Amino acid sequence: MLYKILIPILFVFNLLLSQNNYLDYFLLNYQPEEGHFIFQDLDSSPLCDAIEEVTPGIFNQNYSHVGMIIKRNKNYEVLEAYVNGVKTVTLEEFINRSITKSGIPKITIAKIHPYYLNENTDLIQRAIEKSKNYLNKKYDINFLMDNDSYYCSEFIYEIFNGDTCFFNLSPMTYKKSNGKFHEIWIEYFNELKMDIPEGKPGINPGKMTLNKNLKFIFNYKKPYDFN
Repeated sequence: MLYKILIPILFVFNLLLSQNNYLDYFLLNYQPEEGHFIFQDLDSSPLCDAIEEVTPGIFNQNYSHVGMIIKRNKNYEVLEAYVNGVKTVTLEEFINRSITKSGIPKITIAKIHPYYLNENTDLIQRAIEKSKNYLNKKYDINFLMDNDSYYCSEFIYEIFNGDTCFFNLSPMTYKKSNGKFHEIWIEYFNELKMDIPEGKPGINPGKMTLNKNLKFIFNYKKPYDFN
């Protein structure tokens, strides 16, 4: 009878162990390179949920944040515009923001397709060099272009768009599928004492994932597949 009791206990123990060790598994199998984009499904606030609801992405998934891999002092870090401004953080810190109960980070990783880089060989290095001009800039709480502050996808757009036009702007919407403004956005912009910038040019992580020049190498829905 003892083994009938022990088997489910051991199963649960092994499951918990595997969940706790998934991050180690991920870091062991993921081979970061400069220029990789990490799209993230954050569940940190109602605002993140509101972003995702109005900005669908690839694989019928929603993303509320994006950063880019760079290499600094032999370590790979993530360059991002986050609530504390334009900074770099460790890869572990970045992905730990969105760990699910099963221990899997809700991220999708893409790289620029090789055929595009063959024609734009220095695109990534130019973006990294340009990013230095943006470090410590404030986060753009107004979600507007050209105000010397930057939200996550706006920052990535700015450093990659120069001589080339890798990402495209489009009219932003803050409306739900029923055509009405999301309640969160109404409250958010009321607190800022500004009109909702509906239709203003902008960009979002979900729209970025639809770029035909990206090749996806990891999706958290298939956590053990690395392409």
